[in-house]
Amino acid sequence: MMDPTKKEYLANGGDHFIVCAADQMELALDEFVDEYGEAPDVYLLAEVMQELPDWRAPETCQYSEQKPVYILI
Repeated sequence: MMDPTKKEYLANGGDHFIVCAADQMELALDEFVDEYGEAPDVYLLAEVMQELPDWRAPETCQYSEQKPVYILI
């Protein structure tokens, strides 16, 4: 289950997140911490899509053309 604050943030158009394929997780974690100065919450993208059916996630990993599996927020 997604943190209610993070859920509201995405629902309201928040853009401080990274979506990535499973094999890009280490890179995504490093970039998130470098960019935002804190450790992210990590969720399965499919679960977030179920909780926020009107929110549209990027269709590809931020680092490759693979389908994203995780969202870091």
